[in-house]
Order: sequence, then structure tokens, then C-alpha cells
Amino acid sequence: MNEATKTGVIGFPVDHSVSPTIHNYWINKHQINADLYKKISVDPKFFEEEVLRLKENGTLGLNVTVPLKELAFSFSEEQTEIAKQTRAVNTLTFKNGKVYGDNTDVIGFQRSLDKETVENNIANKKCLVLGAGGAARAVACALSNLGGTPFICNRTLKNALKIQQELRIQSEVIEEENLSTVIGEISFIVNTTSLGLGDTENNAVDFTQVNHRAFVYDLIYNPKLTKFLSVAKEKSLGYQNGMKMLIEQAAESFKIWHNIHPKNSDELMNVLEEL
Repeated sequence: MNEATKTGVIGFPVDHSVSPTIHNYWINKHQINADLYKKISVDPKFFEEEVLRLKENGTLGLNVTVPLKELAFSFSEEQTEIAKQTRAVNTLTFKNGKVYGDNTDVIGFQRSLDKETVENNIANKKCLVLGAGGAARAVACALSNLGGTPFICNRTLKNALKIQQELRIQSEVIEEENLSTVIGEISFIVNTTSLGLGDTENNAVDFTQVNHRAFVYDLIYNPKLTKFLSVAKEKSLGYQNGMKMLIEQAAESFKIWHNIHPKNSDELMNVLEEL
């Protein structure tokens, strides 16, 4: 009998992750010979040694969350084209003695959006991306794929400029203090930072200046309604959290590891709603 497959998610922090609920739901549903998918806290300072330890313990694959995606890119030995473009990895696979890196966030973000939102708020429109980490890279890439022009805004300007330079897509960089000069022209706003987790708040956007037709997206999914999204709701703007993206990128990772492409379902959404 083959040894049970080991998978999990690494991050710092990682307590908020609901990835185990999603992956373990599919493992049970498809009767896969796999251990329970686990949350594993990995301090960025010890990334390489911790991940090597997990690899040597027989781990097949790891999802990677904040703030480790760029470290995972550097650590992986072979990357997919999309991982190379974003220079960020959210899915590590250990096989044939090698470390493979992929980025399923791009397709996950694209699939999480309704057709109407893409047509009305992204295609041929200006889109604001808050943040400059691994998730921001994936989102900017996805928005460009969908015909939008990403405006990348980060507290540290050089990090935003680095994304623009490395992604090689049509994009703009906007300094946080100059955000008010363009915010009224923005049709889609997405927060890719961890501001909104725990006691932190995201105050980058002055919602009194936001176009009343704009759509607001927060990659954070726990809590389901961050203060950032609460303000969007109060302003009667369209809004969405990161739960659908999480499920869609998880499905792609699951396919890489288990050769089965699971589907989102009402049953799974209900399980997640009850958390």
C-alpha cells in the first residue's frame, strides 16, 4: 500500500487559514490516501531549514501564504511560466528529488470574479492594487489578463516599482500620498495586504472620494467582512472577500498534487460559512 500523501499550508501567521477545511473536505470526498492537510507556522527567518525539514519528512506539497510567497519562489528549483512572471509561488511540490514552484493565485483570482464584474469594472478600466507582496503580483497579473490597467500602490514605493518592472505588464505605480488624485477614476479596488487581519485596519483609501460604481475586493476572507469591506458596504458599493479565490486556487493546487480537479459546491460553501 502506498504511503499516505502529506500536504499543508505554511505562513506567518497561519492561524487564520481555512485551507485545511477545504483540502480535507476534498480529501474525504474523493477518498484520497492522504494525511490530514495541516497548518504549519514558518518564520521567514527560518524558511529554508523549516521547508527542507518538511520535505525530508515526506511532504508532497505545500500551499504558501503571507509573507512567504517570494521566499518560496527563490527556494523552488523549477517554476511554471506564471510563477516566473509573478516571481511569487503559492504552491510547492516535492517530487523526483526536486522542488517545483507554481502560482495558482492568478487563475484563482480570475475564476473568483463574476463575468459582470469583469465587464463593468475591470476590462479597459483602471484598477487599484493595494500592496506589493506575492499576492499583489498575482492580482496585478490577473487584472492585466482580464484587460484592466493595474495601479499599484504600496507604502514602500520601491516595492511597487519593483513589481511594475518585473511583471512587464501595462501598469502604473501611485504613491499613497497621491492616491486622492486618481481614486475617483478607479473602477476596481483590491486589497492584497494583511491589513484587516486581527486588530489591524486598512485606511489607505478615502471612500468619500471613491466612484459610486466602483467594486471593492479584499483578499482577506477571515473575518468575512473586514472593516475595509464594511465601509464599501456602507457606501453601497459592490464588494467581495477572498473566499472564492481561496477555493479556486486551492482546487488548482489539489489537482497538481492529487490529479483530481475538485469543484466548488454549495455544500463546501456551507461548511465554510459555519466556521
